[in-house]
Amino acid sequence: MRTIEIDFDIHKKIELERTSFEESPNAVLRRLLGLAKEPIAPTGAEEDPKTSWRDRDGLTLPHGTKLRMTYGGRTHEGAIERGTWLVEGQKFHSPSGAASVARTKKGQATKLNGWNYWEARLPGSTEWVNIMTLSVRQNAGQ
Repeated sequence: MRTIEIDFDIHKKIELERTSFEESPNAVLRRLLGLAKEPIAPTGAEEDPKTSWRDRDGLTLPHGTKLRMTYGGRTHEGAIERGTWLVEGQKFHSPSGAASVARTKKGQATKLNGWNYWEARLPGSTEWVNIMTLSVRQNAGQ
């Protein structure tokens, strides 16, 4: 994606046109310009099951999806790499497993429901979205 500079009046107008807090500035501009919605994730033939991560309820995160979660004042980052969660040099198969990189104040691994903490930024997007929200969106076909 390209970055463009806009003045404050343009930024303010985009913010006023948002239909929800979840609607990204890019989605607002696409809507106002009459362009198709940006895809949530690749579908059909574009999706490679060997490189995408998919949960049992159908959420698909393609290879290259960026991941982040904040816990205990620290942000943890990772990415979907060849169908696994690669976070801080460790491979995981689920959001909750990946959340174990977070530590308690005493240095012990946590047992967190990763669905509540992880956000994803899909390839080609600038928007960070909680993975639970992404799951709902994908299952609703948006």
